[in-house]
Amino acid sequence: ETGALYVDQVRAGVATLRVADELVSQRSRTPSGTLRISAMPSYGQLLLLPALQAFGQAHPDIVLDVHLSDSLVDLGRDQVDIAIRGGRAPQGRVVSRRLDANRFVLAASPAYLARHGTPRTLDELVQHPALMYRGPQAVIRWQGLDADGWRELPMTPAYISNDGTSLVDMACRDRGIVLLAEWGLREHLRRGDLMPITLAQPVSVGRGQESGVYLLYLQTRYRVPKVRVAVEYLVDRLGSPAGP
Repeated sequence: ETGALYVDQVRAGVATLRVADELVSQRSRTPSGTLRISAMPSYGQLLLLPALQAFGQAHPDIVLDVHLSDSLVDLGRDQVDIAIRGGRAPQGRVVSRRLDANRFVLAASPAYLARHGTPRTLDELVQHPALMYRGPQAVIRWQGLDADGWRELPMTPAYISNDGTSLVDMACRDRGIVLLAEWGLREHLRRGDLMPITLAQPVSVGRGQESGVYLLYLQTRYRVPKVRVAVEYLVDRLGSPAGP
């Protein structure tokens, strides 16, 4: 127990020394070394990994170490250079660059809506099967806003997964209604594979708090060339016009 306590106390200092060593060693060199990136699975698969293909070609001396997870990370403790997460901008020593809105959209396939009808109210929505996302701790419950305020909707799941792409696939296969971030549905909505559903009352996975997709890093790490070039590339490539 004493050893574990000691490690917790010195970890931040060791991480600072590691950054200093790396900064000095790369001061006059081209960006190189291992770049550790953590991102939400769906965002990583749909947007980050395609963007990193071009980045890797432009910077062959940087080894990309990408971890896709919904779990929270401590950038210093977990030795992660860059993280991409959805939610509210974090406070403290973490720098956050807003990439996109995290607005949630209800959607279903045209064939499903033609067969079962399009819900227009919360009471009608709960009659439909739901394709639901499983977060790190539990299934993410849908929230609706009515005259009495926000409340959890008693949805009947037809499919549950922590893989957003499989939820979209099930929706395209007419299995039910999905509620996901607009950036995860954007291409399918554009092609007409899915249709947005607009209710008389708001529906989301939170209770009205402002949310976004943020690129996160420590200010001390930004001075390392590999981190700096990656941050600016990803903000330029993934940032929406109304993003940063």
